[in-house]
Amino acid sequence: MGELILIRHGQASFGSDDYDRLSPLGHQQSDWLGQHVVDHLPAPDKVVCGTLRRHRETLSAMQKSLMFDEVTFDPRLNEIAFHSMEDEYRQSRNISQPETGEQLAAMFITVMQAWKNGQIRQAPERFETFQSRVKSAIAEVAKQDHNTLIVSSGGPIGVMMQAVLGLDTQALIDLILMTYNASYSRFRIIGGTAFLTQFNAIPHLESADRAHARTFL
Repeated sequence: MGELILIRHGQASFGSDDYDRLSPLGHQQSDWLGQHVVDHLPAPDKVVCGTLRRHRETLSAMQKSLMFDEVTFDPRLNEIAFHSMEDEYRQSRNISQPETGEQLAAMFITVMQAWKNGQIRQAPERFETFQSRVKSAIAEVAKQDHNTLIVSSGGPIGVMMQAVLGLDTQALIDLILMTYNASYSRFRIIGGTAFLTQFNAIPHLESADRAHARTFL
């Protein structure tokens, strides 16, 4: 049996001029994750990474502990272009920037539903296109006799969960919101089918002295 391990990037720089880079905490989370993978998870036969900066920086921090002979970079594993869609949605409706965590979550749900319903005119891609590209990228590397590690984002992980569990759009959105930074989800590949064995795991962040590192944004 093969195994597929999907990793969400470490904490990015939310609220800064460049979200697409890890915060100092994001680098630390990813370093701890790399150590945990070496000590507790199957050695990967193949490593695949999205092409966003936060993906590459997560992988680089993990490589302090892991030695990968080769990494494949695949833009199909990149995250939803959420911030550009949010900007268009707010500007077209004269809505102010959300400030609290609750407001951010509510805005995410609203924009995602609008995108799914085709209500964002300048969206970089259709919702269905996003789902299709993610699933095609994962299907190419999920092999029954290989262990594959993928570094990506909450959106692609949600798409995989949706495909495996048959979830509706609202459940997909909820999963994305609740996916920890530097978490991993595991799937067994049996007969060409993926079966979920673990979701949103953060054992490397569960000690009391690392409580501050359990982040979503």
